[in-house]
Amino acid sequence: MFRSILRSAVHTVLAAACTAGFCSTGIAASAPAPTAPALRHEEMNVIVISLQCLRQDHLGTYGYQRDTSRNIDALASRSVLFENAIAQANFTPVAQMSIFTSQYARMHGMVSFEISKDTVTQRTLPEILKYYGYATAAFASSPEFFVRFDTSSGATINTADVYARSFDAFESTRRGLGPKHVRKIPDESLEWIRENKDRKFFLWIASGLLHMPYAAAVPVEEQTRYDDRSYTPFWKRLTQLPAEVAADEDPSYDVLSRVSRGDFYWGFQPVHHLSPADVQYVINRYDAGVHYTDQFIGELMRLLDSLHLTEKTLIVLHSSHGDDLGERSDFFHYDVSDGVVRDALIIRFPLGEFGGKRIAPQVQSIDIMPTVLEYLQVPVPHEAQGKSLLPLIRGDKGASGSEYAFIDRIPWWEYTLSKWYLEFQGNRGAHFAASEQARLKEYRDLLRQEFDRLDYPPGDIAVRTKEWKLVLRKNPSLLNRVSWWNFITGTAHAVDETALYDLAKDPQETMNVAAKHPEVVNRLKEKLLAWDRSMESRKTVFRKFDKRLIIPYP
Repeated sequence: MFRSILRSAVHTVLAAACTAGFCSTGIAASAPAPTAPALRHEEMNVIVISLQCLRQDHLGTYGYQRDTSRNIDALASRSVLFENAIAQANFTPVAQMSIFTSQYARMHGMVSFEISKDTVTQRTLPEILKYYGYATAAFASSPEFFVRFDTSSGATINTADVYARSFDAFESTRRGLGPKHVRKIPDESLEWIRENKDRKFFLWIASGLLHMPYAAAVPVEEQTRYDDRSYTPFWKRLTQLPAEVAADEDPSYDVLSRVSRGDFYWGFQPVHHLSPADVQYVINRYDAGVHYTDQFIGELMRLLDSLHLTEKTLIVLHSSHGDDLGERSDFFHYDVSDGVVRDALIIRFPLGEFGGKRIAPQVQSIDIMPTVLEYLQVPVPHEAQGKSLLPLIRGDKGASGSEYAFIDRIPWWEYTLSKWYLEFQGNRGAHFAASEQARLKEYRDLLRQEFDRLDYPPGDIAVRTKEWKLVLRKNPSLLNRVSWWNFITGTAHAVDETALYDLAKDPQETMNVAAKHPEVVNRLKEKLLAWDRSMESRKTVFRKFDKRLIIPYP
């Protein structure tokens, strides 16, 4: 913006001089001096579409056979598609902040679900673009971005804090389909586009609709699109469950968090083993959410076309992270499996530039911000840890992706259960069997005792190449003591300190082959520990006694 102002001022002075009959050579001018071409950031909009829990392998453009994503597929055909984009964390606010700051979690500071207003002090993408004269707006239906829980009062608070910073307008979506479904399509964003079509803008659309409970915020006629009408959800068939749990049609967290190694537990007993039909019902409801989200993307693109904005707007569509959908006999985004961290990433450049190109090399989500800024001809902050993908997109000689992608697994269950989850679940009506209720206090006390002595959330770390993934549990003895799966099943669930997965032969990561490939473990472990030491030496200070609010989750 300032370069443009300076250039305009210089041109004005030169023009005035030439009008008077003089130029810098002292010779009368016959024509005005040519103007420099405008920098892209002076006239180009940016829309970032963040789809929480979107799995790339449930989109047609990534090879899915079910008809879930005609509009996203059409967008991808005119865009650059990245086949191996890896998230830097397995939870939404952590992973999304890595995208906006181009930093790993421990660097930007969103390392926990406890935050204060100044948790993250690094410059974000919207903050930088606001400096360059962009109108900035966000419409979010992921409550992780706008709802907080005060442990001292037990109150749930709608607040504008870390994510709302640098936005002129930051709107949480109105509830849809009943009082409990805040995770809906952020369709309010469409009206904002209509009202601001004549401004240069950065718009962030953050949809939580794909989050569990799957398809809860999808209209009924769409919700059952892929259902087997002869199937009844397994939890509705279990006589042990309270009526309130059995009545729910949606595959919810309260149900699926009780599934361990394919068995559903109630009262510390495995009361049902999930069949292929049970798992398929969950996938069907998830896919209904993908299809409904895809309709919104189609509506968005048609609106941009009608307002003649498409060809002056850079569009980034990405997953914040994915979800496990029963592949390893569990669900949600508890760990760092490829179902969770391998993201969809589609970038549409104006005028069809690079359209239809597919990028096979592995990239990281921290590369998104530098790519956007370089394309806009805006300097990339020196603290950014990702790199622009434009050389790779252009096919520049020597351009490469990231041979190693690094991931922080934030121990949400192990850490956050001790802080608020059990109380919050109780307040909102979660149900436990009588035998579980009797042991809840003991479990809460264990969690508080174990975690109170820690001054930084302990986590796990992982490194991924195109062929391998290595996961190191940094505090396995702690996980073995406090595991949610220990509590819900009544039995010990030990974790391996080191796990190696052969992604080519075992893409669902069901077999730990660390013992069979010590040379691979040693090579990747050296890289991973070097990265970990770098993060530890520069990480954001986390003070556990600071006054913080909790992100209510799920």
